[in-house]
Amino acid sequence: MDDATLAALIRAAGLEETARQFPDDVRDALATVARQRANLPRSSDPTLEPTPAYQAPRR
Repeated sequence: MDDATLAALIRAAGLEETARQFPDDVRDALATVARQRANLPRSSDPTLEPTPAYQAPRR
């Protein structure tokens, strides 16, 4: 993970102070999240994807 991406994720998560105190731990945690996200199964068939709640038909 490049430094720009890491910095953006730290800001987005509100981890600025923690990153200053424990930079290696924050870097490792964000790298773990990226690896786990990459391993999530993705379907190539859009009909298999869940429908967001705002698009669900009302009863």
